[in-house]
Amino acid sequence: MIAGLVGGLLFPGCALKPKFIAPNYGPPSTVAVLPFNNHTIDMDGPVLVRRVFSEKLRRRGYNVKPEEETDDILRKQGITDGGQLPSIKPAKLAEVLGVDGLFYGDLIEFKYVTLGFYNTRVVEANFKLIDGYTGEMLWEDQRKATKTKIALSSEDALEVFKDKLVEKTVDKMLRMPLKEETDLVIKRVISTLPYGR
Repeated sequence: MIAGLVGGLLFPGCALKPKFIAPNYGPPSTVAVLPFNNHTIDMDGPVLVRRVFSEKLRRRGYNVKPEEETDDILRKQGITDGGQLPSIKPAKLAEVLGVDGLFYGDLIEFKYVTLGFYNTRVVEANFKLIDGYTGEMLWEDQRKATKTKIALSSEDALEVFKDKLVEKTVDKMLRMPLKEETDLVIKRVISTLPYGR
């Protein structure tokens, strides 16, 4: 059986660049990571990606408002889903949350795909940092990680299928689906974000 990690490798000496970074970027003193806008059919994915991203931001030097506090405040504003966030101006969100910067996230892909001899796991997400006072974008990046296994025989295909079922079941039980791919996406994205204060 051949196993490959496609689109998810970090090559030594290959510096990643963000999609966008504001000239003279200065990190906000306090930030909130907002609930992710989910473009997938997986309900656990946005929660996991947001949690991992918040943890890595803290290690990067950012003062991140706890997600539970953020969600409680947003619920009082009638916001229960990341897809509702565009209806409120960033300045208003930043004011009610008591932060200087807002991280928005879009979960684009979060899936397992098995097609005969081909088994793949995919995570793709987009991240934006918006200034809480001006509403201007300070930083944006988008990354994708894909892990693919290709079977060379029908016996291998059956093993790949069984492995995939076990992986998916265990991932769901632990509420950590596609953890390896999520970690890789976040690692790459965080590497393009300047350090916090």
